Amino acid sequence: MPSVQANGIEHCYEFTGEGPNTIVWIHGIGSNHDTWNDVLPGVPGFRHLAYCVRGMGDSAKPAGPYDLELWAADCAALLDALGVDQAIVAGHSMGGAIAQRVAIDYPHKLKGLFLLATSSRVGAAAEASWMKRADELEATSPPMAAANRAVARYNMDEEIKGIQVPTLIVVGDKDPTTPAGGSVIISRCIEDAELEIYPGIGHMPLREEPKSVQRLNAWLDAFR
Repeated sequence: MPSVQANGIEHCYEFTGEGPNTIVWIHGIGSNHDTWNDVLPGVPGFRHLAYCVRGMGDSAKPAGPYDLELWAADCAALLDALGVDQAIVAGHSMGGAIAQRVAIDYPHKLKGLFLLATSSRVGAAAEASWMKRADELEATSPPMAAANRAVARYNMDEEIKGIQVPTLIVVGDKDPTTPAGGSVIISRCIEDAELEIYPGIGHMPLREEPKSVQRLNAWLDAFR
């Protein structure tokens, strides 16, 4: 798997597919670029860039602390290092939070935004759960402990109101990790954002509900 220096560390990445536009795919916590392997063949007409987020997969795992701003800077630097001027940024769960941060901090890098099973804020109960998990991981996996702390505290509701690119938000109404209410909040904050909530679907809509892939492709037609 190739790697490149971006924002001071080695990032592992993979290009697949062909097309005039690039989609960069950002995975969820504890995952890696392979999480998209069974999804991307169903999204033709684009060059896909999947990579491992700092602290996970095959990318470097320096000591923390991490935060969404750092991960967003990594993504922007990776695009620069690979010669991608603009991309559609897609993120799942934690990756969706990073994608929102990229849209806030690096709006010139975006053509579109696809948010999958994610949130723009963390409530008190979720914060306590993430922090507890971080403490449990500290002895065995400091990078993952740092990652859990990074997703324990954020609220981007006001900042995402400035996002001006086409945005699609997809979530399942049975998602136990990022309940659909969080996606509703995002859709109300981002002007003209499109929201799809799939009944009976959990945290992985693109795998659990074929209609979500069809919906994504229909939205992407504007970029093809």
